[in-house]
Amino acid sequence: MPVDYDLISEIGGTPITNEAASMVYTRYAVAAELARGRRTLEIGCASGIGLALMLNGAKLVVGGDVHLPMLQTARANYGTRVPFAQFSAIDIPFRERSFDFVLFMEATYYVRDFNRALDEIGRVLDSDGVLLFVNANPERPDFIRSPHSEHYHSAREFRELLENRGYHVETAGAFTVTAGSEPGTGKRLVGRALLVARRAAEVLHLVPATLRGRARIKRLLFGKLRTLPRQLSHDFAPREALTHLGADPASNQKVIYVIARSGAAERPAQLTLDAAAPNLES
Repeated sequence: MPVDYDLISEIGGTPITNEAASMVYTRYAVAAELARGRRTLEIGCASGIGLALMLNGAKLVVGGDVHLPMLQTARANYGTRVPFAQFSAIDIPFRERSFDFVLFMEATYYVRDFNRALDEIGRVLDSDGVLLFVNANPERPDFIRSPHSEHYHSAREFRELLENRGYHVETAGAFTVTAGSEPGTGKRLVGRALLVARRAAEVLHLVPATLRGRARIKRLLFGKLRTLPRQLSHDFAPREALTHLGADPASNQKVIYVIARSGAAERPAQLTLDAAAPNLES
């Protein structure tokens, strides 16, 4: 049965919490830094909400997704400023070494044959290219899988897969799980209750299958939500600091970041992971 990715993707108009807004902005702020001066391809771009942050500095920005309705929305949002193509990550319709930077965020877990996807990504990436993967962290204690997902790679799994292919890999975590550790008895009790509720909802299959369904529950818990715009602005949300992981697991982080540089790529020491919030308009 075909998957309606519109219902499970963060697209313009989706209600989100303040933390989720920061998650979206942070990953695209990091991507915008890496895209500077590079021919950039986003795989799984959905409606393209983050492409606007990369347009100013990148040499070229191309968006791709397997789901045509979302690409049609993206084309309506960007007009002729961004070319879009419909394709699967396991069959990328571009010639070898077409891009210097490829990003694939919050979608790799839908790919059934991820090794084949890495083959295709490596084929279209130039010899000094850079990859960025950003995903929900499956090692967090209250992790909930997205519907239709195949496999969530941990930071260590990403590192092993990419290092075996000759990449230099940096991993980081962000958005610490704080349930049960907040100061104050009341906050600790609430945090622990939320942790137990998330675990129970996952085990009992009570998690809504769509983002809007989840948003209704979050509205009850957190009150008024924000709305994702069609294109992210530079002041949309705070940028979260990233924590270097090295070879350590990301057991207490909600999100993992993986930057892989091909063997010929220059490796500025911790350029992106340590950077303070940049002026992306400069």
